[in-house]
Amino acid sequence: MLSSYKVFVKSTRSLLNEVAFFSTKPSTFVQDFKLVKSREVKAPPKYPIFATRDKGKQKMAQQFDYLLILDFEATCQENSLGPMLPVQEIIEFPVVQLSTSDWSEIRRFHQYVRPTECPKLSSFCTTLTGIIQEMVDDKPTISKVLENFDEWMKEDSRLKNGNFAFVTCGDWDLKVALTNEAKFKNLQIPEYFNQWINVKKAYAAHTNHFAKGMTQLLKIYDLQHKGRHHSGIDDVANICEIVRCLGKDGHNYRITSSTTTKQHQRFFREAPRKTK
Repeated sequence: MLSSYKVFVKSTRSLLNEVAFFSTKPSTFVQDFKLVKSREVKAPPKYPIFATRDKGKQKMAQQFDYLLILDFEATCQENSLGPMLPVQEIIEFPVVQLSTSDWSEIRRFHQYVRPTECPKLSSFCTTLTGIIQEMVDDKPTISKVLENFDEWMKEDSRLKNGNFAFVTCGDWDLKVALTNEAKFKNLQIPEYFNQWINVKKAYAAHTNHFAKGMTQLLKIYDLQHKGRHHSGIDDVANICEIVRCLGKDGHNYRITSSTTTKQHQRFFREAPRKTK
């Protein structure tokens, strides 16, 4: 029995020595292998890089001291009738100024606008926006409202170049509505309208999820919709609540859009409903 045990130990030691020898010996396969770069291999696609969401931070220094939330309403008609010709005209011009230090409302600008190309509002437009003909008939035109708004901007000495930005829910308001009407009517647009923050893109950058619109963003943050949808001033109030929630969640607002940049199609996952 003892001799058998000695044979077993000797065999085991021999096996271990062989394993150690071959493990330290360079592999001929590794030595002879050469990496070959094939022309047929394509580089992987580049995807958008989003900021990592930091759930621990509830307050952070913002790039802008003030955010001006804006939401235009314009003349419109049923889709079956095609686009408004010769141009879609702004009929409600609401803006609310928020301070990013505590997300409180500082002041607001709100004026209705009289359209000149299609002065009579369609029944569809009134039903959608709640704006009736009498609300715009005696109001100033867009050129005068732009002058009034510029004066309103200059009344607050705290608003300086670089310390404020406009916020919209989508790019339509400043990239399409105001730009097209000003071009058609040969109006000069103040430079501060040339860039803005699209809150939907801001939410996507913060969470890597895309929300389709204001209604979905309200649901995500468990916010109750207030007022009438497609009433400009009511929509601004609801967007303000979204902006506050996103800011308190740790998002640092940055410019997302401008009148000079082209739209790039991006694909995002559907935005999930925020769980309690």
